[in-house]
Amino acid sequence: MTDRNPIKRLFDLYTSDLSYQEIEKLIKQEANEVYEFFKSDIPKPDPSKNKIIKGFIFARSLFNAFILRLSPARRIFYLIALFFFIISYSEPNSLYLLCSFLILNLLLAFELADKLTAKSELEVARKIQFDLIPDFSTQINNYKVATFYEPAREVGGDYFDIIQKNDKTYVIVGDISGKGMAAALHMVRVQSIIYFLLDSFSDVKEIIINLKKYFSKKLSREFFLTIIIASIENDGKINIVRAGHPPAIYYKHNSKEFIDISPSGIAIGMNDKGLFEKIIETHQITPEVNDIIVFYSDGILESMNIFKNMFGLENLKKVIQNNVEKSPEEIKNAILNSLYLFRGNAIQNDDLTLVIMKRT
Repeated sequence: MTDRNPIKRLFDLYTSDLSYQEIEKLIKQEANEVYEFFKSDIPKPDPSKNKIIKGFIFARSLFNAFILRLSPARRIFYLIALFFFIISYSEPNSLYLLCSFLILNLLLAFELADKLTAKSELEVARKIQFDLIPDFSTQINNYKVATFYEPAREVGGDYFDIIQKNDKTYVIVGDISGKGMAAALHMVRVQSIIYFLLDSFSDVKEIIINLKKYFSKKLSREFFLTIIIASIENDGKINIVRAGHPPAIYYKHNSKEFIDISPSGIAIGMNDKGLFEKIIETHQITPEVNDIIVFYSDGILESMNIFKNMFGLENLKKVIQNNVEKSPEEIKNAILNSLYLFRGNAIQNDDLTLVIMKRT
């Protein structure tokens, strides 16, 4: 017999697609993200105050931060709803309570509409950004290749590319400071400048010097770019330059040793006082069969667990060393599995990028 209980039907309607994972995400991840959003508006606690006073000050500051984030009109209506809610207790009258309920739900509907509109636009931006990720075979020149990219938010500030031009293959990994839409827009600009430069230059040192020249012109002071560019010759030789980016990892199979490829260079956008062009240098390597080269963004090393411990370079090298006989795709999966296991329930705090190459 069909259950006609209206309360049961209403309960089923609102909980039909609810899962434990969604509840866990709300408590552990989204609540933390809300706090991070308001944190900049909350003053640091005074250590001289006792816990009760500090708790009261924190709650008041969080409430003020929330109120000030609303538009002026919504702020007024929220305070009116709050006023009606308080009045309904001092002067028992269901009309005040009903008005408070209706105003709060109306404000919630407005805020939800804004969020869904923004989310829809971010999803479009995410699709565009992922469409810009290179589509290539797993074999380039004398190397097997595996890549991975995952932004911390819907869109991110990491950039990687694999471009075949001028009888060379260029591998590029970059990271703009910050996360989200602003960083993603800067990265689109970086990509367009690099494609423009490749029409005129083939030497990686000239490319990175001119990238700095064009990119830093309109770069806001709060942003800077780290980048590493490698050009692969037809004979397998690799020329590498970097501007403040984490060194490439080079594993030599025969000697079973790691070498950090870290030619000198300053991040683009920093106040280098004219030293950028003077200190930038090119490092050349000639990998042998089964040698491994790994390019990555700092989000890999700086991934943190719930205890705020970072994954770190040694863990990354350890995973590579334990999987040196495997393909780049298998090495990539081993790194990600180890990283996710290390991070546990902690939120992803930065974009993740990996490019793994193995000489064949």
